[in-house]
Amino acid sequence: MSFGAALCCVVEGRRSLRRRLWRAGALGTALALALTFASASFAQGAAEDRAALEARQEILLQAMLSDPQDFDTAFEHAAVSVRLGDYEAAIGSLERVLIQAPENPGVLLEVGVLYYRLGSFETARSYLRRAENAPNASAAVAERAGQFQAAIVTAEDPLKVSGMLTTGVRFQTNANAGPTDRFIVLGGSTYLLANTVLGRQDWNAFVAGNIHASYDLGNQGDLLEADLLFYGDRYLDVSRVNSAMSELTFGPSFNMARFDIDDARFGVYGIVNGVRLDGGNYSGTIGGGARFAIQPSERSTINARIEYRHNWFRDSSTYQSVSNRNGYEISGRLAHVFQLDDTWSVRGFFLAGFEQAKASFESNWHAGASVGATYRFASPIERLETPWMVDLDLGYLYRAYDAPDPSVSTTLSQSDNEAWVRGALGIPLRSDIVLSLSAEYRRVQSNYRTRDYSNTTGMLSVTKLF
Repeated sequence: MSFGAALCCVVEGRRSLRRRLWRAGALGTALALALTFASASFAQGAAEDRAALEARQEILLQAMLSDPQDFDTAFEHAAVSVRLGDYEAAIGSLERVLIQAPENPGVLLEVGVLYYRLGSFETARSYLRRAENAPNASAAVAERAGQFQAAIVTAEDPLKVSGMLTTGVRFQTNANAGPTDRFIVLGGSTYLLANTVLGRQDWNAFVAGNIHASYDLGNQGDLLEADLLFYGDRYLDVSRVNSAMSELTFGPSFNMARFDIDDARFGVYGIVNGVRLDGGNYSGTIGGGARFAIQPSERSTINARIEYRHNWFRDSSTYQSVSNRNGYEISGRLAHVFQLDDTWSVRGFFLAGFEQAKASFESNWHAGASVGATYRFASPIERLETPWMVDLDLGYLYRAYDAPDPSVSTTLSQSDNEAWVRGALGIPLRSDIVLSLSAEYRRVQSNYRTRDYSNTTGMLSVTKLF
């Protein structure tokens, strides 16, 4: 039952105090369920304009002050306040009801839920216990009170673990990032490239995931955090690019409120990374980094990080000279996401870095940027209630190398211009499962013909959140 439907059953004019108290008890369960889901529906794109809701909230507040015993107005004010995310105002309205009906299980439940959403767990627990143990508490109220008490236990646990797992299939027109021209000029001579070197289309199946763990150090919100990233794929034909990768980052992050910087965190972390290609060890990395994240407003998020990585590469029969890339990398990234409204968000990303390698022709610096937008819209399928999402991203990266590669040119150093466009449709099948259809076109324009290529990708994937 929606909150509006619940209210329409009670707004019938002025009544005696006894009648109002009886009605408040009868509406307890409906009130609790309606208010609990009100904020979620607003976040997903409620029809009401925020300014109109704020105006309505003010009118209802004045009406409550004129008649403190009008439960109908108190309930509606609470509902509007929850839709606005103003939980304190909603609590104030419902506590007015509790003055006249102190053992109303539905109202006790909802006040407990609102305190839970504010992070006041001890106060929330007190109200939830009262709701659960109220003499006239329904089974639904008792069950929901128990669920939120269990959620409080989880929230108070200093160890938090979350993650995501994605699996899918991908088609690429140039899976090995090979050149399209069969004839190339190297060192002033013309060569005919073998078919195995040219770009080849292929399918692969893949799995990727991220596990995040944090431990509350009990010191003003400081955390010890760790992230494990992993990825693996298998191609139908081009087995030399079969890959597996894992990376662990770990370290403390600090709540910057101690320096009067609200909604911000600063962290330092270590990095361990390993990559396998074609069934053999390809590279390893150790390093460290620092990151800063801040939410300047409810709609804006900024993330920045700088990293140092020391890399080792292992020569093999397939990759015979990759050890030339042994060395270190210093890089920085800055990202900004801005929520325009309930349907549109935009983002920008900038990165730059320098790689120092054993072979000077592998040393390079690079810089690039990308911009993107996400549009959320109501699901066209009635059974899928969560809004769908469309993403679009455009990006560019420039890379310049320090010295000529003698196997290609004795005078000309490599330089690359890389650009891409990517689009995706996200279809939430449940709150924790998302089906995604995506496509990307990537073009690398290089003055070294063997490094010049383009690739078009299509992908179908499913992501599980936990």
